[in-house]
Amino acid sequence: MTEQESDQVTSQVTESVSLDTLFQILSHQHRRAVLGVLIENGRKLTLNDLTKEIAARNHETPITEVPSDDVNKFHLSLYHNHVPRLAETQLIEYDEDREIVKPTETLNQLEPFLSQVAEADSADQLCDEGD
Repeated sequence: MTEQESDQVTSQVTESVSLDTLFQILSHQHRRAVLGVLIENGRKLTLNDLTKEIAARNHETPITEVPSDDVNKFHLSLYHNHVPRLAETQLIEYDEDREIVKPTETLNQLEPFLSQVAEADSADQLCDEGD
C-alpha cells in the first residue's frame, strides 16, 4: 500500500468510525471474523450461517467436523456480544428478530483497511503456528 493509499484509507476510517472505536472493535478475533465473512460474501447472512462459517474457520475444518458445543458457544458469543457491538458502530446492520446480519456501506468503505488487517492477522497466525 502506498503512502497516498494509506492516507486515503485513514481518511475513510476517521470519517465513518473513529480510530479508537475501530481498534477496539478489531481487538477481538471473532469480530474481525464477522467483518471478514461479511466482506467476502458481500450480502446479508443469517446469524446461524455466520456462526457456522466462523466456527469452521476457527477450527480450520468443515463445519460438519466442528463439535456442536463449540458451534453453540460461537453462536451465543456472537448473539450476545460481538454482533450487537458491531451494530452499534454501524459497520453492520442487525435485525435481532430475524437474526439477519448485513454489511453496511460504512463497512464497504473500510474494506481496503480491513483487508490489510486480515492480511496481518493471517501472517500473525502463521508465525504463531511456526513457534
